[in-house]
Amino acid sequence: MPLDLIYEARSTSLLHGALPEFLEQVTSGDYPGLHRPGGEVLRVMGTIIGAPETDVLRVTAFKDISAWESSTAAYERSPLVETESVRLMRPVAVRPLATIPAEHDREFFGYRRFQIDPDGLDEVVDMSENGVWPRIEQQDARILGLWKTVGAGYPLEVTLLTGYHSPSHWEATRVWTGRPDNISDEEWESSWRRRNRRAQLTRSQWVHLMKNFSFGPRHD
Repeated sequence: MPLDLIYEARSTSLLHGALPEFLEQVTSGDYPGLHRPGGEVLRVMGTIIGAPETDVLRVTAFKDISAWESSTAAYERSPLVETESVRLMRPVAVRPLATIPAEHDREFFGYRRFQIDPDGLDEVVDMSENGVWPRIEQQDARILGLWKTVGAGYPLEVTLLTGYHSPSHWEATRVWTGRPDNISDEEWESSWRRRNRRAQLTRSQWVHLMKNFSFGPRHD
């Protein structure tokens, strides 16, 4: 469990009409700043629901803050970018894994950001790991990772990325769709109770449904 790593979440709004060129460059690995010295790209995703399709997200892992800082010195911003912002995050749970198995790959991701009281972080992690996640993973979703934003902001922001096979798969994992046949009443009740407790600890949240983009290799 790479709890000492730093993850950069880079949110980019592309210029109107630039998405096809962005995808071409990302797929080939030639997109400026995609592969960074000392960094390993975790995912590149584009918005399906919740924001314009020109909003994309890249998540990159660095071994520590110093490695991230070094990578920014020579960062090359693409001319396809209209605006760009960065958040640094630390893992707080059993996911992300140090090495993510191929069978955990999914085509779509729920990108969820929670605002919570910092004192509630341990309980949010517990409610997630021991209640919500086991249930939705029995429904074949896969948790990519849970992170907190680096810094002393208040309230604390927590980011969750969860993989799904399709938008309909995401919808099928919502509690309002009812208990799936392969989940017992006891498991369903446990998940429901912990999900509700996590909601009580959440001051606000928003979620985007995003599509996973393939990205090409380094060329250095």
